[in-house]
Amino acid sequence: MIKAFKNSSAAQFLIIAITVVVLWSKAFFVPIAMTPTRYFSPIYSLFYNLLATMPRLASSIALFMILAQSLWLNIILTNNKMTKAHSFLPMLLYIALMSWHHDMLTISPLMLANFFLIAASTQLLSDGTTHLGPERNFNAAFFLSMMVLCCLPTLYYIIPFIFVYVVYKLYRWRNYAVGILGLIAPFIVLVTYAFLTDKLQYYIILLQHDISWFNLQNPHFSFLTLFPVGILLLIVLVAVVFQLSTMGDGTTNQRINNSILSLPLLAAIILIFYSQHKPVDFQTLAFSFAYIGTRFLWVERKRKWISEVLLFLILASIILIHLLSN
Repeated sequence: MIKAFKNSSAAQFLIIAITVVVLWSKAFFVPIAMTPTRYFSPIYSLFYNLLATMPRLASSIALFMILAQSLWLNIILTNNKMTKAHSFLPMLLYIALMSWHHDMLTISPLMLANFFLIAASTQLLSDGTTHLGPERNFNAAFFLSMMVLCCLPTLYYIIPFIFVYVVYKLYRWRNYAVGILGLIAPFIVLVTYAFLTDKLQYYIILLQHDISWFNLQNPHFSFLTLFPVGILLLIVLVAVVFQLSTMGDGTTNQRINNSILSLPLLAAIILIFYSQHKPVDFQTLAFSFAYIGTRFLWVERKRKWISEVLLFLILASIILIHLLSN
């Protein structure tokens, strides 16, 4: 399979198509209900109010969203020369991790938030320079703030955003001022809307409650799934260790982009504790692993079958989790 993704061939699209059919087909025969959010998430609430009674339509839209996000991310990585041209392995890994559990086959707050996470990354990735302009700084902060309106716990993505200032060596107060303006801009629009619709006090109460008390989700998992989850988690951890050990490789531009694509893991690890799926919710890792996993699988090894086995284990573990979680 790895060979197919290293060459420009129809085989990689066939593998992606088969993976999508295997993981998503049952969602259209056994509808999966959207889950009410436990946090202040006005954008997700809009989708929930419209589609909660139409689970098949919600799953169709969710599948389209994941395909669009994975393709968009793949194009971004290719354009920035972070992956091989004409390869769609990042797309496959993103789809697999976003679809890792049967309950994930519908619209979720994190799925919506990932659109803005990808958009923020397009602004932060180095375009060949070691400077981040004020426009891109503002845009990235704006998109991160939009994430929070999709899923309040994604507020933790501000942590890797702060580290971006270190990566780009942005230490002037103007840089921080632009970032803060970008973060508050969507909330200015929200407050204006809430004021005009007489919901301002209600929104303030919800925000105060959820920000001051993040209710950690209760564990919900089957012990039968621990084996495939453990295999998948082990591969992810090994890939992350590999990424950390090679962060200093390449040009200055490549090192900056390596950091930008890896830093979201800091927030993703925290978000794991806010998911009802334990011990880990792989959706939180999908964005970074699409890149990190691709780099790890592409390592030139003496035994080339190792990468083939690793990719097979990733897909097989996710399929097995699906079978055991139904």
